[in-house]
Amino acid sequence: MKIRALVLSILVTVFALPLAAQQAAGKWNASIDTPQGPFAFVFEFLVDAAGKLTGSMQNEFIGTAPITDGVLKGTDLSFTLKLNVGGDTPMTIKYTGTVKGDDLAMTSKFEGTPPGGGPAENSFTAHRAK
Repeated sequence: MKIRALVLSILVTVFALPLAAQQAAGKWNASIDTPQGPFAFVFEFLVDAAGKLTGSMQNEFIGTAPITDGVLKGTDLSFTLKLNVGGDTPMTIKYTGTVKGDDLAMTSKFEGTPPGGGPAENSFTAHRAK
């Protein structure tokens, strides 16, 4: 009986990983209100069967920045962006989020001082691109 339960739990885990990856994979549209106005951007996530999250963030002002250190565990994800926007030292922003259907509740946190005097931490919701 214990072997049956073990095999069943392994099968559930093996099949749940690709399902969670499918939930996060794809394009997500987001916007953050800043003192200079809305800052719109798009995340594109790729997820492998082991839960490694890769992809990029695109914005018309910044261009495209690759995602690093990405991880997906169930519906929770985390990753880092390093942006070089005209300085010698790139800005590092760490993101965490939770996928809830076609919404992705996220928090971004700047390491160091954010540009333009904005807040170091922002919470926002991204929406799956249709």
